[in-house]
Amino acid sequence: MLIQIIYISILFIDTVKSMVLAGKKGLSGQNYLAVYLFVSLCLELYGHYKIYIQEFDFAYLFNYYSIFLLVFFNRYYAKLFPRQLKAIFQYILITILAYIALFVKFYSGNYDNTLGILVCFYFIINALVWFYTRLKNFDEIKIFDDPHFWVSCGLLFWSIFFIFRSIPMFFLQDNDPEFLQILKTMQYCVNIIMYGMFYIALRKFEIAENNTA
Repeated sequence: MLIQIIYISILFIDTVKSMVLAGKKGLSGQNYLAVYLFVSLCLELYGHYKIYIQEFDFAYLFNYYSIFLLVFFNRYYAKLFPRQLKAIFQYILITILAYIALFVKFYSGNYDNTLGILVCFYFIINALVWFYTRLKNFDEIKIFDDPHFWVSCGLLFWSIFFIFRSIPMFFLQDNDPEFLQILKTMQYCVNIIMYGMFYIALRKFEIAENNTA
């Protein structure tokens, strides 16, 4: 499917771009975004390969991927937030992980939709708090030149649509599979836009590093 090829291509371009930047400036210069992109690309390539060979026993990997997302972006925003907010989000993360350990069967062979919704709400809260702190505190750098602006916009956009798609997913699977397929195609479009924003973020990281060199 063409939309899937475009999505994987943009994710691949982002990953290569982040790796090149990491080679020049180190992983910390882009707040370790290359780690997230590399893991995401590997999982997507593996998943599409398994679909191609008609094996569908990989869904459980997205459960562990969801936990990875929670931990990774907690660390990502911890670098940006003041100490008090950093501590608050640390407690929120611990609470979510405890809930997952106790009540979510993340170790099962199927993807648990609860994990995706938890990730989305965590992304939304982090992104909105970042916007608030960024706009509240004066910064000489324009917000559109701030790479974290583009990362936060991408996560916010992706999370809102994922929730919109996920909540009625099982109902649509039984009652309107055609509309569910449309939503799946739209999810690829949303992913493309998100990773397009991530590419802009990587360019902003690169420009910022060049200006301080």
